[in-house]
Amino acid sequence: MSSRHHMPARTPSRTTIIFATTSLIVAVIAVVAALAAHALYGGGATAERKVVQLTPAVAQPISQEGRIVAVSANSVTARSDDGFARTYVVDAQTNAITEHGSIIGSAGSAFAVNDEVSIVGVVQNGTAIATAVADKQVSDLNGPPMDGGDA
Repeated sequence: MSSRHHMPARTPSRTTIIFATTSLIVAVIAVVAALAAHALYGGGATAERKVVQLTPAVAQPISQEGRIVAVSANSVTARSDDGFARTYVVDAQTNAITEHGSIIGSAGSAFAVNDEVSIVGVVQNGTAIATAVADKQVSDLNGPPMDGGDA
């Protein structure tokens, strides 16, 4: 006769039940979230993605030195020595700084193609906006004295 010991059936502890239930709930929530994301954004690699912006866009400061390659009443495009080009919106608040002085609101008419400039501005919602466009001579401190006197 073989001697087998039969162990009485154990009931799971309360901690085990809570852990298993919590794990199951988390798994179900993850599946539901994945299905919702799939339905909302589509599953294909080429599907258009919808971006929901929860906070207002923060303007990121930018600057560039280069040569103007295009200019209009509403924009200035500059190309840096490394070939990088960016178009900036110029508006009534854009300050044009030339060797003749500073003019607010006329950066589009104060500069011409091939002028060397330094531009500071911001990128907001993907658009570069120039806050100041300065003649390179002035921005390198080679312009006339600010006090109007002789140097």
